Amino acid sequence: MKKFSGTTLVILFLLVISSCSKSSTEELEQLYTEANLGNEKVTIDPVQMEEDLVLLINQHRNSLGLNTLANSAPAYKYAEAHTDYMIAHNILSHDNFDSRASQVAEETNAISVSENVARYYISAEKTLEAWVESDSHREAMEGDFTHTTLSIQLDKDGRPYFTQIFIKVP
Repeated sequence: MKKFSGTTLVILFLLVISSCSKSSTEELEQLYTEANLGNEKVTIDPVQMEEDLVLLINQHRNSLGLNTLANSAPAYKYAEAHTDYMIAHNILSHDNFDSRASQVAEETNAISVSENVARYYISAEKTLEAWVESDSHREAMEGDFTHTTLSIQLDKDGRPYFTQIFIKVP
């Protein structure tokens, strides 16, 4: 009886496989194309994306009646160093934020410092959208700040990592 059941299962399995494999070549090609959509290599200009994202953030702030954030050139090196750190460790983090915030505050006379981080977003628009949808990121973006700086760097695979620092200077 066990041989009969095993043989029956094998026959049923073969019938199922053969009935599932009747897709046309065009259908298989379409499925392959759909499965790979979004996997194309995208070339990103990080400097342009920095400019675009800061502009979008300021437009977002203005739409809420908030002030436009001025650029903080002295804080850029801290944002850039943290972005490089995330790339080197292949992580998204706020590691060492307290130290970074203290250094930024000391150098810029800031009374308040915050930051947003992200990775892998391929456009300024998508990054802004994600930050607006996140309570903590939106809170930093819409906070009581006067200045900002944004570092976007690419990892070895061309994927962007982001560190944006927000500063309130009296």
